[in-house]
Amino acid sequence: MKLRALAAAIGAEAVGTADVEIVRVAESHRAGPGAIVMVAEARGLERAEGSGASALLLPETLSSSRLPFLRAKDVRLGLARLITALHPAPPPPVGTHSTAVIGEGTHLGSGVSLGAYAVLGEDCRLGDRVVVYAGCVIGRGVRIGDQSVLYPRVTIYDGCAIGARVILHSGVVVGADGFGFVRDGPTQVKIPQVGTVVIEDDVEVGANTAIDRATLGETRIGAGTKIDNLVQIGHNVRIGPRTIIVAQSGISGSAVIGTDVMLSGHVGIVDHVSVGDGAVVLAKALVTRDVPAGAVVSGQPARPHREQLKIQASLGRLTELLEKRGGRKRA
Repeated sequence: MKLRALAAAIGAEAVGTADVEIVRVAESHRAGPGAIVMVAEARGLERAEGSGASALLLPETLSSSRLPFLRAKDVRLGLARLITALHPAPPPPVGTHSTAVIGEGTHLGSGVSLGAYAVLGEDCRLGDRVVVYAGCVIGRGVRIGDQSVLYPRVTIYDGCAIGARVILHSGVVVGADGFGFVRDGPTQVKIPQVGTVVIEDDVEVGANTAIDRATLGETRIGAGTKIDNLVQIGHNVRIGPRTIIVAQSGISGSAVIGTDVMLSGHVGIVDHVSVGDGAVVLAKALVTRDVPAGAVVSGQPARPHREQLKIQASLGRLTELLEKRGGRKRA
């Protein structure tokens, strides 16, 4: 594709020889003729120019290069659009594999793809152009919206609802029982989990993440939310739209996460707390009480990040402070 056409496709400005042919996006150390390389900041420009690439993708803060380039307002967004334009995913085969099992009363929309050994229970509803890869198991009465994709070995338990354009990566489990037990003397009695899970449109869930069904009512994941690998979401959790949850985070039952929240890696959220809209919880924080909207918190237990930084600075001087205090006592 010509650089000029790429500029139009991704909403960028072409600078230099606009008719150069671009066939792939590459890293600097794997570039060469026909490649375009993204440069995020000035220190990477010289290396990219010497990579043999045919063109560069630059942010607006970099105004010149000896190579032709695309100037993008948001260079990472430009990269995403470049990859989409130059490296489109191959379309899945449309149709049902001979080994797939389809339960009675199940309805398939137009252009659905069912891979080898996929199993669909009774009374499911799959929208148009849904892709179900090999080995997926979809329980009775599940609803899946148009253009959603289930990668191999996804499991969706009975009665759950998946929106349109949802992506569930390999090993995702939706609708397993929430972790609910009550003690009767020496015995743990299971509390039946009879609710459901609702995943709204445009959600993506990473590999081996588990989203538990509600005890009563629903566990709900808001539209546009993106969840990384190895995340645990407990029963009756509610997550607002466009939230980001990074790997190895755990959200306990009945917690409420707002809109546009960021939960960084390895965050823990205790049960029944709320995290307000636009809040940021930094890596490895443990949230034990409500977080206000727009707050940035860190630490164990989580507290305002500036306060946590002061505590960490004080801990670095703890030995010195104790020695001074002990010296005064001896005197």
